[in-house]
Amino acid sequence: MIDILSVEETLRPRLGTRLAETPAIAEPLCGLLRDYAPYRASFAELAAQLEDALFNLLYDQLGSGMTVRMDDGSTRRIRTSELREIADDLMGVLFENLKVYSVTFHSLHEYAMKAGSLSAMRILYTRYAEFMTEPEREIIARVLRDRACG
Repeated sequence: MIDILSVEETLRPRLGTRLAETPAIAEPLCGLLRDYAPYRASFAELAAQLEDALFNLLYDQLGSGMTVRMDDGSTRRIRTSELREIADDLMGVLFENLKVYSVTFHSLHEYAMKAGSLSAMRILYTRYAEFMTEPEREIIARVLRDRACG
């Protein structure tokens, strides 16, 4: 079950606690994740919906400056290019809650490869190892390591 706390935790590092815990931000995003059904939308379509919702919700809360106060007291501007990364982080909340089935593996694998989703890759690596060959796992591990360092 996708809960509001998981969404807030996911948003906190990028938006700061105050904004991440704002119901006008967290609740609609949580609702999109909860309402996801694979027969209505693909992972790519949901990610696009999350990205659009993030922009609109943040713009409503922050205005055109898109400036947020972080937990350490600093302020920073949220770039529109970050919204895709934040949406991918939120997709990770959904992925964590999916049942481990072969059909889910295939959907996640396709999405990870086409979209370059780090959240999907993390879940594939940690929860779907039995569905992958060792070379596939090594490639995913390398991508995740390289992105974490870079």
